[in-house]
Amino acid sequence: MIITASKPGLVISLPIYTPTGKVRVKRLKEGFISEPLASRSKKISEDDYIEWMISYDTDNLNEDSIMKNVILQKDSGVRYGCELVKMMVEGYKLSLFSEQQIKELVKLLKLEMEGIEEKEGIKKTICHEDSDKLMEGFGFTKYQLITPNYIKNGNKYNIEIKIEHKQRAIGYQATIYLNLPMVYCGSKENKPLIGRTAEKMEEVDYLIDMTNKDIIYDTVLAFALASLKHRRDMQNIFCSLNYDI
Repeated sequence: MIITASKPGLVISLPIYTPTGKVRVKRLKEGFISEPLASRSKKISEDDYIEWMISYDTDNLNEDSIMKNVILQKDSGVRYGCELVKMMVEGYKLSLFSEQQIKELVKLLKLEMEGIEEKEGIKKTICHEDSDKLMEGFGFTKYQLITPNYIKNGNKYNIEIKIEHKQRAIGYQATIYLNLPMVYCGSKENKPLIGRTAEKMEEVDYLIDMTNKDIIYDTVLAFALASLKHRRDMQNIFCSLNYDI
């Protein structure tokens, strides 16, 4: 993601042309369920939003938001700060991320406690409601998967912590998503977004200013609460940035 400091605030450039990947447009359905939107063929509506699986480190030296002065030594190799770290650094310069917020986060990061990832998992329970009688007649029992999902609503955004199966290992992992309503995103060509399809390779801008500045604090907070691994990474990032930890 391209993150640019400007006079009004931080401008985040996000792609909206693909329903796959770490940034995609989604449409909210009944019961807080959402699904990816093929925005190149379906018109964007007022209720659609961008789901951004935000990162704080990378091993890609060509990453647009890389912070090479923030180094994390991991078992998998050297990684550098990016995305959230860039938001923290540039946000601090613009007074969108305050010393008081940093102090509050430092206190939290010093605590040795389990995160959501360590305490919770996906559970399977028998579902008696709306069970298919035909299936029951053939000996099938209906089960329901209960997946922990935490959401914090902010002004012009919400932050989501999802518990998911690990892709390349056994167990669960906590993943953090920023959900940014399309109504608060702007076309780079100053064209209306609502009511039309996305153009080829189109990107939009989301502005972080004084009205929604807490998105930076809340995202760091989400990582700190999500897992021990994320919290330790945040501790190392704070040390690299010379925050008092």
